[in-house]
Amino acid sequence: MGLRRPAPEFWNQFKTDYAPGTHVRIHPLLDWTELNVWEYIDREKIPTVSLYYNHGDGKRYRSLGCYPCTFPIDSESRTTGEIIEELRSGKLRNVAERSGRAQDKDDGGGLETLRREGYM
Repeated sequence: MGLRRPAPEFWNQFKTDYAPGTHVRIHPLLDWTELNVWEYIDREKIPTVSLYYNHGDGKRYRSLGCYPCTFPIDSESRTTGEIIEELRSGKLRNVAERSGRAQDKDDGGGLETLRREGYM
């Protein structure tokens, strides 16, 4: 079964003339990369779960899910700044953000595939 390609979205063109009472859905973070998210977290000093950081064993989580189906990646990053540096370095360029999730192992990152195909 193939994936249906949706119509292209023109994110830089916004319709702003709506009738009163019209329901409008806006997804401002949809185009953010993992790097964009970590830069925002760092800039705004947003508290995060400690599992995202290495605690001396050379591993950290990139994506969190339930205990039996989420796995850490090899990483020395202990702070948001170090995660940002790691992402900028390209070290994780060929590793899908959700590749540590068991449900995304078959295709290297199910949601990543959907994102590439234009579903997100």
